[in-house]
Amino acid sequence: MKDPLVEKRKNRLPCLAPLALAALLGACGKAPQTAAAPAATSRPLPVMTASAGAPLEYTAVGSVVSAQRVEVASRLSGYIRDMLVQEGDRVRRGQLLARLDAADVEGGIRQGQAAGGAAEAALRDAQIDLERFQRLFERGSVSDNELRKVRLKFEAAREARNQARAGLDTALAQRAYAEITSPVDGVVVARHKRTGDLALPGMPLLTLESGSGLLFETFVAEGQVAAIAAGQPVQVNIDGVPAPLKGTVSRVVRSGDPVSRSYQVKIALPETAGLMSGMFGRAAFGLGASQAPLVPRQALVERGGLTGVFVVDAEGRARFRWLRIAREWPDQVEVNAGLVADERFVAAPVPALRDGDLVTSVKEAR
Repeated sequence: MKDPLVEKRKNRLPCLAPLALAALLGACGKAPQTAAAPAATSRPLPVMTASAGAPLEYTAVGSVVSAQRVEVASRLSGYIRDMLVQEGDRVRRGQLLARLDAADVEGGIRQGQAAGGAAEAALRDAQIDLERFQRLFERGSVSDNELRKVRLKFEAAREARNQARAGLDTALAQRAYAEITSPVDGVVVARHKRTGDLALPGMPLLTLESGSGLLFETFVAEGQVAAIAAGQPVQVNIDGVPAPLKGTVSRVVRSGDPVSRSYQVKIALPETAGLMSGMFGRAAFGLGASQAPLVPRQALVERGGLTGVFVVDAEGRARFRWLRIAREWPDQVEVNAGLVADERFVAAPVPALRDGDLVTSVKEAR
């Protein structure tokens, strides 16, 4: 016996099937709906173009020296009786610096005076004889040969007198040499002898430096000396002077040291308060301009101890690039790898900036 309820449900299934099929076909005919993609956003940031032209400099260390350095020496041998100056004393031209023991010199003067007196007496006797023989010759009392001998004797006496005078002049000059005076206005920077020491000709007693001018003396490597010439301006930084000095190359010695392969360069310095001989300093020689680009420090990005920058490509997207830094200044650096001149880069990147982000220059954004 069949259940009436089951039979009723079986009769409904053929009626529902066409409706389900129609609904399925209707759903397949519609296009699927997708979520709209968000529009790409561009970050307004300051963008700069890399430029070159940083000045190239060569720095050399050196010292301040006097423009005129004088070694004062004695012209004769003798013991120093008085040394009248000390290191650091200022002296004037002609001022007495030292006095030698002139006992030997005075003896030489007395000897010269005695020799001169004897020569004068001999000359007077020879002149009297010559005049007497001339009168006798005129009367025919003496021969020509006898007169000639007397005349030769007179000429020899005159030469002896002249030699005696020269010897006396030399002795008197020696007396003047016993007093050693300053040849220039300046400062005593070294005293090589003391009272009681033996002074010898040519051996320095004192070293003076003229205060008329100061030079900065340095040595330049052979690879750089060709770019340095007389008259070239140079910036000189002296440790004991607060402000840099504007010097001028006064001389380049074209004979180098065969050991160090360096060449001496002298730089004239302006008169400056507090500047003294012996001070240490550095001279910066300008050698033209560099072709490496410059980047402000605010554009640099530090990652893991390395430095990079966001370069803006042709599509306006930021591309992170590592840099190799050459020279550094307080506000900018010079790049010798990773960036070339005329490339654009983000001048002030923000922490949220990522590689590939669109970047619009702030000027364009405005």
